[in-house]
Amino acid sequence: MSVNRYIEELVRQDTGEVGHTFVEAAADFMKQYESVFAEEFGADREGPREGRH
Repeated sequence: MSVNRYIEELVRQDTGEVGHTFVEAAADFMKQYESVFAEEFGADREGPREGRH
């Protein structure tokens, strides 16, 4: 395995772990503050979806 390939693999692994950690933290945040968002923006309101595909 070349050094470049090895570094590429390390970066991919690191990005995957960081990305996974971020998603878990974001999910925990949303669980903790779900009621605050629902109170502020409405529980059934998801925002505009027009033009998004």
